[in-house]
Amino acid sequence: MARLPLVLTLYLLSLVTPFSSAYTWPSPQYDTLEGLLYEGRRSDGSSLASLVHPCRKRTGTLASVAAEWLRFSFHDMATHNVDNGSGGMDGSLVYELDRAENFGLGFNQTLSDFEAFPNKMVSRADVMSIGAIMAVSTCGGPIIPFRGGRVDAWSAGATGTPEPQQDLPTLTESFRKQGFNQAEMIKLVACGHTMGGVRSADFPQLVAPDPNSVNPVIKDFDTTMNFDNAVVTEYLAGTTQNVLVVSSNQTMDSDLRVFQSDNNSTMKTWVDLADASTFQSECQAILTRMLNTVPTGVTLTDEITLLPAKVSAAQLTFEKNQLVFKSTFRLTQAINTTANANRNVTMLWCDKYGSNANCTGKTNAALSVSTVADDPNVSPITLKLGYSFLNYNFVVPISSNASITKFWFSVDEKNGSKPTVYDNGGSGYVIDQDQVLFVPMLSHVDVVPNTTYTQTYTNRQGQAFTRVYNLVAAVRDGTNPSRVYVDATDVAVTDFPYAINNPVDLTLNSTMPAVSGYSFYTAQVQDSGVQLSIDVHAVTAAQTYTQTFMQTLLLDNTPYVQPGAVTTATTAATTKSGAGRLSRVEVWHALLAAVVGAACLGGGVGTLLDLAL
Repeated sequence: MARLPLVLTLYLLSLVTPFSSAYTWPSPQYDTLEGLLYEGRRSDGSSLASLVHPCRKRTGTLASVAAEWLRFSFHDMATHNVDNGSGGMDGSLVYELDRAENFGLGFNQTLSDFEAFPNKMVSRADVMSIGAIMAVSTCGGPIIPFRGGRVDAWSAGATGTPEPQQDLPTLTESFRKQGFNQAEMIKLVACGHTMGGVRSADFPQLVAPDPNSVNPVIKDFDTTMNFDNAVVTEYLAGTTQNVLVVSSNQTMDSDLRVFQSDNNSTMKTWVDLADASTFQSECQAILTRMLNTVPTGVTLTDEITLLPAKVSAAQLTFEKNQLVFKSTFRLTQAINTTANANRNVTMLWCDKYGSNANCTGKTNAALSVSTVADDPNVSPITLKLGYSFLNYNFVVPISSNASITKFWFSVDEKNGSKPTVYDNGGSGYVIDQDQVLFVPMLSHVDVVPNTTYTQTYTNRQGQAFTRVYNLVAAVRDGTNPSRVYVDATDVAVTDFPYAINNPVDLTLNSTMPAVSGYSFYTAQVQDSGVQLSIDVHAVTAAQTYTQTFMQTLLLDNTPYVQPGAVTTATTAATTKSGAGRLSRVEVWHALLAAVVGAACLGGGVGTLLDLAL
C-alpha cells in the first residue's frame, strides 16, 4: 500500500513555470540537442559524455580524448572561407581524413566516438560541437554556449587547414580565411593547445618513438592535461615543453611563429592572459566563434540552455494489448542537496472524446510509477552548472473511447509551500492526434552482418551490418486511411557515405487482431545506419495525421512497466448558486485530494470520486 500524505492541495494562483519564454513543447530539435548536451546521452542511454568525462585519456594510446575532440572541431571549421562563405562547421572533415593536413590516429578514433550519435534532429557537425564543448568543460575549461542547427555536408570541402611546417604568411592567410585576425589567431592556437600534445606516430620528426613500446610517445604542449593557462605562462617564462615552440626542427615550430608573430605583444598583453580567469573567458569567446563558424545560408538556433523542468518520451501507444500513455518529467536538483523525500509529482490529463472532453467534467491524475536519479557526472556541462536530474516516469492506461488530449504536472513539496504547476505556459502539453500510433513493443529489429570494410587511411577495420526493422503502427478504426507510411531517416551510417531518407508504405496486417478500436499496419525497413527514426503518417481525404520523430533504439526490448493507478474527479456543471462552472483550481484541489486518498486506500485503476463541491 502506498504511504502518502492524506491531503494534496493545488492552487492555480501558484502556477509557476521555470521554462524559458522562448521554449514551447514539443520542440523535437531543441529537446534532442538539450538532451545530448546536458544529459550526455542518446534516448537509449548510450553515453557520449562518458567517452571523454572525466577528462579521460584514451585506452591504449593514453592520448587526451578531450584534446582530440577539440582538435577535430577546429579542423572541421578550418576550411571556412570568408571570401565566398563556404566551409566551416559542416561535418565535412569525415571525408577529408586522407589528407596530410588531417593526418593522425586521433582523428580516426574521434570519428569512431561520434559516428553513432547524429540523427534527424542532431547533425554530425552539431555532435562535433557538443563534443568540443564537453571536452573543454570536463578538463576544467569554461562552458562554451551552444547553438544547434549546423547543416552537414555530404562530400569533402576545400583544403587549407594549417600545418606545422607552413611559414607565417601561409598560416596568417589560413586564419584570415577562417575569419580570424592576427591577435585572434594567436588566441585560438593558445586555447587549442592548452590540452594534448604531439605524438610520435604522427610526427616522428618532432617526437621520437619508443622502440620498446607499441604505443606512441606523446609530448604534451604543457605540464598539465587540464584546460588552463599553463601553455601561456610556461611560454612566457621560457620553460615551455611545447615541441611546436622548442623543437630543434625549426621548420615545424609553428606555435613559435604564431605566438611571436607580433613580437609576443598579444601573449604579453592579452588582457593579462596569464591570469587564469582571463584566459578562461578569452578562450570561451574565441572557441564560441570557432564553433559558430558555419557556411553562408546556415542559421543557428538560439542558445540551447538547460531546461529546469523537461517533458520527454511522451507517447500514446500499445503495450501488452493495452492502450497506454507514457511520459518522463525531469527536474533539476542542486548537487550536494538532498531531494525532498515527501515530494509528490502528479501527472494530470484531459480526455479527448466524450462528455468529459477537455476536462469539462472530469480530470484524470496519476503518480509516477518510478523515480530515477541521474549521477551528477551524466554530463560535464550539467556537473559544472551544479545540477543533477531526477526523472519521474509515468505510465497510465488510456481508454480508447476517451483517449487523451493534453497533460500537465503538479509538484507538491509538502513543506507548506504552494504546489508548482508545469503546463507548457498555460496551454498544457498537447497530444495533437491519436489516429496513427507507432508501437515499439510490437516492432523488432534483426542485425545482419553483410560485409567487412577496410580503410587504409583511417586504419579502421571492421564488419558492417544491415538492420532489418519490422515496424508496427496502430491506426484508429474509422480513420479510413488511403495510405499509411513512414518516412525512415538515418544519418548515422559508418563513415557517412550517404543519408537514408526513404518513404516506406505499411499495409494492414490481417494476422494481428484489432485491439481497443485500433488495427495494426506493418512494414519492413532495411537500414545500414544505427539511429533510425521514423515519422509515421496516416493519409485521409481530410488530412494527414503524423507522429513525428519516433526513435527505434528501443523496440520489443523495451522494459515493460505496469501502468499506474488512475484517479479521476468529477464536478457538477454549475455551483449550487448556479453562478457558473467550477474553476480549474477547485477541480484540481479536489482531484489531488482524491489521488492521495485513493492511493492510501489502495484504490486501483479507474477509481472515480464524485465530489459534491
